[in-house]
Amino acid sequence: MGHRPRALAVNGRFLSQATTGTQRYALELTTCLVARHPGRIVLHVPQGTTVPAEIADAARVRESRATGQVFEQVVLPWLTRRDLLLSLGGPAPVLARRQVATLHDVSVFRHPETYSRGFRTWYRAMYRLLARRATRVLTVSDFSAGELQAVLGVAPSRVDVVPNGSDHVDRFSPQRPHLGGVETALADGGPWVLCVGTFARHKNLVPALDALEAAGLRSVVVGARGGTRVFADAGPARWSHATFAGRLSDDELAWLYRAATAFVFPSLYEGFGIPVVEAQRIGCPVVALRAGPMAEVAGDGAVLCDVDDARQIVDAVREISADPARRTALVEAGQRNAARYTWDASANLLEKALAEAGWDA
Repeated sequence: MGHRPRALAVNGRFLSQATTGTQRYALELTTCLVARHPGRIVLHVPQGTTVPAEIADAARVRESRATGQVFEQVVLPWLTRRDLLLSLGGPAPVLARRQVATLHDVSVFRHPETYSRGFRTWYRAMYRLLARRATRVLTVSDFSAGELQAVLGVAPSRVDVVPNGSDHVDRFSPQRPHLGGVETALADGGPWVLCVGTFARHKNLVPALDALEAAGLRSVVVGARGGTRVFADAGPARWSHATFAGRLSDDELAWLYRAATAFVFPSLYEGFGIPVVEAQRIGCPVVALRAGPMAEVAGDGAVLCDVDDARQIVDAVREISADPARRTALVEAGQRNAARYTWDASANLLEKALAEAGWDA
């Protein structure tokens, strides 16, 4: 690598994309970083990107004439050729000379059946190159760090674990969404659960919804009808007790976290699982699977169920609904656990990783 980088540049393509967990991660850490180092960070964004004021006021923003993959894979490596480039949103330019790249998980290798052929082919090739070429690699959990070593051969000495935070939800102002399924549940006082995720197969929503449907438990599913361009067809899915909310605002999601009997997170594979700590921080009991990083991330603030027995999810929800003391204990444990994850603490770890990569903060 030779020379020290001239500046720290940030790959701002995430700001042109819809906000999911990876974009949230990139947004919160970029916001922390530019606030700590006003005027010292260059943010490169595709043409037409709206940059939040708190970032625009503290960073030097450079808007490219290019968009999409051309911006990220062709233009950005050239513009940052003398700098250290930080990519936080998952995809990253494989030709960048000096880069700290974030690989959130290796689901395209572990669960290839989830993705369309074109998507998984590109991501596998990109991740293999980034695993070799990046100056340092960031990931979001110890579990994911182990996966990077096992699947891509990334030496532990080159990996820095910088987890998600949970405290962004403190800024949300709960706003009740207008959803018929929720209104019905509230009218008769019955329990209902919240799910957040897509129909990507490793998210495992179908078995969970089947079990909830068979038990007569209502559910509200946020986000499940998006992402059809990327994910392979999940098949027909119709449940009379489920309300599919699509994408909601942060404030609407916060209201659902607060109002639900429980948050059910049936995913088989995650790098981190940010909805779990969001729910915990807001005070919603969490039911998840004993899979991937969940024991690490959720701590003792969740009921963890076996991956091959969806009925355990139903039993856990019924217990939470029927036993107020159990619910209170789970909420308190969840809030203690979520308090471990703050964006400020993660930004401290990020700065250490950048220093290892040669940036003099």
